[in-house]
Amino acid sequence: MNGDDRSMVPSHEEALEERARALRADALARLERSRPRAARPPRPSSLAGLRLRTLFLPAFAIACMAHFGGGERRALPVVSASFTPGAGASFAGARTFEADADAPGDERVPVHPGDVIGVAAGAEAASRLDLAGRTVRIDPGARALIASLFPPRVRLVRGGIVVSGDLVVDSAHGIVDLAGGSARITLESIGLAVTLVEGSGRLVGPDGAVELVPGRTTAIR
Repeated sequence: MNGDDRSMVPSHEEALEERARALRADALARLERSRPRAARPPRPSSLAGLRLRTLFLPAFAIACMAHFGGGERRALPVVSASFTPGAGASFAGARTFEADADAPGDERVPVHPGDVIGVAAGAEAASRLDLAGRTVRIDPGARALIASLFPPRVRLVRGGIVVSGDLVVDSAHGIVDLAGGSARITLESIGLAVTLVEGSGRLVGPDGAVELVPGRTTAIR
């Protein structure tokens, strides 16, 4: 073997370096294969879901149009409130009714959330509030605020009222949540008293809620 042939044979150091590079590449490949890969949904499945949504959404829209747009339209329930003055001075919102005027009988005055209604202390009879199908009888000397029509809610400012139907009555001392029936509610400076005539409900105060019992008076002092 001549000198040129010896120069083409790799030396011992070069062989070791080549072996080291091969070992490093193999180790890196094994490490890469051992790492967990983020789960990705298979492409055919994603395309299938896209096709399903493409078919389902137009069909759903057509069904909604057929259900709500076709045929006779259903009328939405009208929620309103009205005040019927009794014999004596009273007021509802901006309107007042004089004590010496004849009682309007069945005439109902429209009222709205935010209106304060009341009856003079010397009135001969109570006035009536019809609130979204519920009835609130306002005693002479009482004041109440219409808080909401839906859900029906009033705020008792002072005096006594008799409520019928499911509604909520707020006050400075507690909340009366009447689920049905009727109850007399009286607000005084020393507290709130509720007498459940019939039905069910609860009185919610600072110490929690108390279930109302027909024929029994429950008070918060």
